[in-house]
Formats: sequence, structure tokens, C-alpha cells
Amino acid sequence: MRGVVVTALFVAMPSCKHGKCEDGGSSSAGRDSHNAGADCQSCHLPDGEGEGCWTIGGTVYDPNGDHPSAAAQFRLFTAPLGKGSLKLQLEGDQNGNVYTSQDVAFGNGLFAAVINANGDTAFMSEAIRDGACNRCHGRSTDRIELP
Repeated sequence: MRGVVVTALFVAMPSCKHGKCEDGGSSSAGRDSHNAGADCQSCHLPDGEGEGCWTIGGTVYDPNGDHPSAAAQFRLFTAPLGKGSLKLQLEGDQNGNVYTSQDVAFGNGLFAAVINANGDTAFMSEAIRDGACNRCHGRSTDRIELP
């Protein structure tokens, strides 16, 4: 009897991540997500409650900042204004969210850019050192908006 209970508990328990982001994949046009505008990394962090763990997580909105945009592209560069090396490229999902569990080496900082379907680009002027985009955007700073 004891073996049956232990087996049932083992199957029902989520896998332990031991403080590392190792699962979750990346956003893409065909994927669906939730909680647009929320701080993704409040749940999707190592050993967090969210399904998957994100090293980058945020929401891109339309030019008016009213609705999440499903047509977003997100990129990280080593220098401002899209200069230097391209370190990461993500597609937004159906709810305007961009996310990945890929390991991102931020080093001294990377520079973010969002691109709309026409190729118009908005650049972040300051370097970022972590991927919790919605920790600031939509709270202490403006939402991320497509040009």
C-alpha cells in the first residue's frame, strides 16, 4: 500500500528545476500564452509556480499601447540601435508575449529592439541585464509598443 501512495505522489509532482531554467521553449506565432502585461518572471522562474521557466519574458503592444500585438519580433543586440552582434531573436505569440527559456548571457548588458510586420523598429536606449521586461514596462515605464 505504501508503494502505491508514493508512486501516485511522484507522478503528480512537477519536476524540480533546481534553480535553473531548463524547460519551456520559446514564444512563436503559433503558440498561445496568458496574462499579457503581467511580470512573467513572477511565476515563470526557476522552481516557480508557472509551467516553464523564462529567462526573457514580456509583452509587446500595438502602437497605441492598447492591445497586445501578435505580430511582434523581439531582438537583443550587443550595442545600441541594432549595432553589434545579434544575440537573440524571438517571435511574439498570439497574445503579444515574447519569452524563452534559452540561456541568455547578458554580460554588461544587451540592447532590446521590437520590430513590427513592416520592419519598423523601436530600440531601447539603455542596456538591460535581465529579461523580466514587464517588471518595469507597464509599471514604472511605458509599455513596450510596436512602432
